[in-house]
Order: sequence, then C-alpha cells, then structure tokens
Amino acid sequence: MMTDQHIHVGGRRVDIEKASFWIKDYFDETANREAAALGKGPVYAYPAYDRLATGSGPNELNDGDLLAPLVLNAGPSIKAVYSLQRVRPALERSLGEIPTNLTLHTAVEKGTHTKLLGDLVSVLDPFGALPGVQLTTLVKVLHRKRPLLIPLFDDNVRRCYWTREPTAGYPMTRVRNRRDAEFFPLLAGFIDADLERQREDWTVLASHAPADTTLLRVFDVVAWRLGRGDAGR
Repeated sequence: MMTDQHIHVGGRRVDIEKASFWIKDYFDETANREAAALGKGPVYAYPAYDRLATGSGPNELNDGDLLAPLVLNAGPSIKAVYSLQRVRPALERSLGEIPTNLTLHTAVEKGTHTKLLGDLVSVLDPFGALPGVQLTTLVKVLHRKRPLLIPLFDDNVRRCYWTREPTAGYPMTRVRNRRDAEFFPLLAGFIDADLERQREDWTVLASHAPADTTLLRVFDVVAWRLGRGDAGR
C-alpha cells in the first residue's frame, strides 16, 4: 500500500497517480515508435537510449557510447566528441573500479559513492577542462554503463534540488565555483535519500516501466517532468 498521496523529489512533489501516468507514458515503446513513424509527438527516448546497441562492454566507451546523449537531446557537439575521446582512457579506468552490480544505495551506505562518482566526473574540473562537455552530457554517457549507480542529470533535475537562495524543502543551494566532483556525489546522496524515504512508492512506480528498467531511470523521468513544471499542468 502506498504511504503517501505524493512522491517527493528534492523540494518538489507530484501526485503519485500523475507520476504513474508519466512513467507509463514515457516507457511505452509501441507508442514512441508509432509517434516517431507518424511524425507526431511526444516521442520519448525509451528504448532508443536505454537499448542503444553500441557493441561495447561494461567498462568500455566506444564512439557509439559517446553519442548516446543525442537521443536524450543533450548533444554532444563535435567539440564535445573530441573532448570525450581525449579522456576516454581515464573514464574507462574509473568504470573498471566499479562493480557492475553496485547500486547507489549500497555505495551511499558504504560511504564510497563520493569517491566513485567524484572520480568519474572529475574530468570536468576545473571548469572548462572538457570543451563542449558539461555534467549533463557526461553522465548521460556514463549512466548506461552503471545504471544502478549513476543518476542522470540535467537542468530539470537541478531545479528539484538546487536553488539560488536557501529555500525550505530544497536541500541544495548554489555555491560558486563548486567542482563537479563535489557537486555530483552530493546530489546523488540526496537522490538516494529521496528514493529510500519512499522506497515502497518508488517500487510501485517502477512496476509501470519495463522489467529491466532501473529505479534511477524511473526516478529521472519523474524528476525531469517535475523540473519542467509539469506537475502544475
């Protein structure tokens, strides 16, 4: 039985019934393919992103993997591709240190998520170190390799957690010049806290998605819609 009428993401919330509709809508493969064929929207990125066949292993990032953010409308630009190719060895080394079955919650419980996630995104620091690549694009590349551990991120997710001034219910505030290697693990910890706080409700929401869909992927769809302001529509 669901414990609340709303699902909470950072400082925002949505009626669980509406969140359930968002999940069913987004992960409807037949509807997405038909809408694409007819040229009528909305056309969502499932399964184009989730099942993109690149032929690489879990610790490998080939050129197809670097282009995966394209189907989530997050680039990358030509400049970004060259930047990602340059740091590919470093990213692959970091991936190789992370078990494929490691979940975000287990990493948070063990206190290892700060280092593991921080090392992965540290290629972005200092600001401008990877021309054309921001955190949004990088984690959309990496999430597919460790979908149980690495949350997706964009401005809509940020709006759920991060405000410019201290605001009740929003766990993060803007800190100038904060490194991505510090920001992303901190955000991930708050995401895990939200998932654990309503674990039963999130499990029910995940049941509306295909069986191989991870909780973090389901979470991202809800956060994305909330960040866009769809809960008020």
